[in-house]
Amino acid sequence: MIAVSGRGGLVGWHLRALLHAQERAWTDVDLRRDARPLAGLEGTATAVHVAGITRGSDDDLRSGNVALARRFVAALDRAGARPTVVVHANSVQAGRPTPYGEGKAGAAEVLAAAAARWGARMLDVVIENVFGEHGKPDHNTVTSTFCHRLANGGDLPVDSDQERVFVHAQDVAEALIGSIDETELAARSTTLTIPELAAKLTGLAAVYDQGEIPPLATPFDRDLLNTYRSYAFLARPVHRLHSVHDDRGAFTELVRAHRGTGQTAISTTLPGVTRGNHFHRRKLERFVVVQGEARIALRRVLTDERQVVEVSGDRPVAVDMPTLWAHSITNTGRTPLVTAFWTNELFDPTHSDTHQDVA
Repeated sequence: MIAVSGRGGLVGWHLRALLHAQERAWTDVDLRRDARPLAGLEGTATAVHVAGITRGSDDDLRSGNVALARRFVAALDRAGARPTVVVHANSVQAGRPTPYGEGKAGAAEVLAAAAARWGARMLDVVIENVFGEHGKPDHNTVTSTFCHRLANGGDLPVDSDQERVFVHAQDVAEALIGSIDETELAARSTTLTIPELAAKLTGLAAVYDQGEIPPLATPFDRDLLNTYRSYAFLARPVHRLHSVHDDRGAFTELVRAHRGTGQTAISTTLPGVTRGNHFHRRKLERFVVVQGEARIALRRVLTDERQVVEVSGDRPVAVDMPTLWAHSITNTGRTPLVTAFWTNELFDPTHSDTHQDVA
């Protein structure tokens, strides 16, 4: 069992989505003052403290972060838990002479003391500028702000030429559960200036918003595009396609991926039958119904947030499946449904990125 605090934050949600993908058992630890004691914590093997306060008064930042760590430890103690591993999602600012830096350093001390008392191994994962799908704009990181602004037609507030290190939330999640170490986490990070980030995002968005898949030369490009897509999907869930008609019929380009290694496929689905009910952590996937009627259902994993898109082969549109959203397609017509699928990577059964979940 893995006990996790901070379910409502960017890293907390990405961590729970990773555990969900791996079908691992975890328990959310509610750190609110009026929270009821949780049952089931006694079997905790790994305790992961993600919760933190990043906005507020100096006292909120300094004392509040320490208090959250103490509540996390107290919840485990009340349950009689004795984890063998204690993990802290720490910040690169820990220890700096700021209220937030002092608060994160104090939280680390609380967790280290508890780990020593429990005889547990302490893992202090230091992170900075975490970005990823569904981060809060103007709150989490500059990446979330830029993606949200671009997706909604706004200008990018580039007011610094500072160089920063960026790391994707799924990589951080893997580090928090020990799938990768801090050396690998650092290797997966990318360093660039704020103007460079703005230029890269603007370029990715410009190509993507034209209905094409931009070149994804690095994992960072892929993760950056997936982050942008989480905002673009909520603003514009379909991509209009261009069709050329002549005496032979119509030709419609489904997707164009520059220098890609992806796969386009056609499937048929009988009336009333549903395909899918799974989600992906990394993979890009596009659906285009070319014959028949269908309902595409999507649900953001670990939430009740849903989207439903009705589609028809008479009016083809492209619907992209956001990462970390369970999705399915149901034939709602009376004739066989024909759907074209595209993904940016070939299926590898030894490293599958397809995880079962009901949309």
